[in-house]
Amino acid sequence: MSLSLDGFDLTRYALVRIERQPGPSMRVTTEQVPGRSGDLVTSCEMEALTIVAHCTLRRRYLHEWERIRTELASVFTVTDERVLHLPDEPEYYRYAIASFTNTVIAPLVPPVNFDIVFTCHDPVAYGNDCSVEVPSASEVLIYVGGTAPAIVRVSADAAVRDSSSHVWGLRFDGGPYLHVPIESAQSRAIEIDCASRKVTVAGALSMVTLGSEWVELSPGTHAIRNDEGTGASTITWTERYL
Repeated sequence: MSLSLDGFDLTRYALVRIERQPGPSMRVTTEQVPGRSGDLVTSCEMEALTIVAHCTLRRRYLHEWERIRTELASVFTVTDERVLHLPDEPEYYRYAIASFTNTVIAPLVPPVNFDIVFTCHDPVAYGNDCSVEVPSASEVLIYVGGTAPAIVRVSADAAVRDSSSHVWGLRFDGGPYLHVPIESAQSRAIEIDCASRKVTVAGALSMVTLGSEWVELSPGTHAIRNDEGTGASTITWTERYL
């Protein structure tokens, strides 16, 4: 199995040993309340997850170190997040920023060791991509896997607004709704990404209605219904694991 970042297989060039904490650390904020014993917890926030890859250059690449170093630097010094696959979790992936923590001095004498630290500011792993069709004016039941809430994406090729409210939208579990205003009575293509909080109607940027919620679905069974207007839609989400 391989460790890869952005599709680059590190284990092709190095033997890798992974070191990581069991889960993300929590940052707890407290404050003292006059007349009350102890501290009041005001917030809990997960810290970035750190994963360290201890690497030993494979002997057959010693004489190619300059070429290998250039290849590694082109991938593992990029400052934006890339997809990280770990060898012990081949079915999951994370978004990580990589950085080297030490240098290798020439001439090379075996063993040649170096460490790469992967910082995952989103401390979850992503699994299966799932989708379901919601027929017009109908309700469907879905099951969300994983251990962390999944963020949904909605697409409708021919959404038609309700004649009285002038919106099209969905309702989740009979409670939270996600509605989009449509100016014209003609059918429109709609895309809603709750992760980026971005909405487009017929390719133009739009917004959800006041009171709509950017939907996250907890693991388990959920009911999704075409709530306003008509037009089938596709709901997609990715399973997330802490």
